[in-house]
Amino acid sequence: MIHISTWNYMKASQMDFWSLDRKKIIGFVVGFLSIPAKGRIFTIAVLAKYHNKGIGNNLLENICSVLKIKGAKEVGLEVRMSNFSAQKFYLKRGFIPVWVEKGYYSDGENAFVLKKEL
Repeated sequence: MIHISTWNYMKASQMDFWSLDRKKIIGFVVGFLSIPAKGRIFTIAVLAKYHNKGIGNNLLENICSVLKIKGAKEVGLEVRMSNFSAQKFYLKRGFIPVWVEKGYYSDGENAFVLKKEL
């Protein structure tokens, strides 16, 4: 049985959501208010065997909803230029590319910076 369990760590306006399957963490998202009216998704991940089951979408919807409640008008994130499946995931959910951040990752790979109005 898969269900979403929420845990909110409010220090520095950080929010964390976890997906659990029989008490095993199968997905999570971490986001925060970076500046007034702007949310940021720091990381989101779902174990590969749980892909395409709506878990990532549920996590993303939860974090965006809470960021909006906390006053965010938009949310931003970065995604690797080589991660086509993640790009497709975000674009399908209303995120748009706004620029390329050169050398963003520690291995030197560039990142697309994406944003979505809330």
